Amino acid sequence: MNKLMTHEKGFTLIEQLMILLVLSILLSIVGEKVPNILESAEAKKQVNIIKQDLQFASYTAFIKKTRVKVEIHPQHVSYEVIDQNGDKVIASNQHTKGFIKHSTFSQGIHFNVNGHPSSGGSLIIQFGSQTYKLTIYLGSGRINVQKQ
Repeated sequence: MNKLMTHEKGFTLIEQLMILLVLSILLSIVGEKVPNILESAEAKKQVNIIKQDLQFASYTAFIKKTRVKVEIHPQHVSYEVIDQNGDKVIASNQHTKGFIKHSTFSQGIHFNVNGHPSSGGSLIIQFGSQTYKLTIYLGSGRINVQKQ
């Protein structure tokens, strides 16, 4: 029987318990960070959607040779992109978990027929503990996103 015991491979009960202990400690460390990672990913997604919609408004104004207005509703992160030629909404978005903390665009954002904004400014948007600043530059219409 001793010859058979020397050829068997496996873990003892103590070794298995130690592996479970190490794994449970690692999972408890990683488990605390998962909600923050998910919140951060959702905030980045929403900020990118806003940036893309603002670029879409600029491109629409340039291609259709019409003025486009972006109406901003600061209670939530919501806005509407409106083609002023036909007064129709061409894009909109609303996110109930976030809000706009500050905006220098009191009358909304207007894009002229060249696709350039009529004024530069910034939006500070907060999603949970994540805060982002979107800056729109006058002239070029470039949009910069910074995490605060």
